[in-house]
Amino acid sequence: MRVSLSHSPPMYCDNQSSIQIAHNSVFHERTQHVEIDCHLTRHHLKYDTITLPFVPSSLQIVDFFTKSHSIFLFCFLVGKLSMLVAVAS
Repeated sequence: MRVSLSHSPPMYCDNQSSIQIAHNSVFHERTQHVEIDCHLTRHHLKYDTITLPFVPSSLQIVDFFTKSHSIFLFCFLVGKLSMLVAVAS
């Protein structure tokens, strides 16, 4: 698409083992099955087109769409998405 970026976009991950496998090809020998997406991720890490920062599972914003949460965590995640909570009256 020929879009130039000023920095590598982050691809947040809550699995530290996956991050280590993507960064270090030696760990590849210890895994039974490495899918093609791991090789693709490793390629983009090598050429600095993405970064893989760790984010704890409790802060995964995408979980907002797939899991139920306490009201506190729900409001926190809604705020991260820059959404407003409508209050029914």
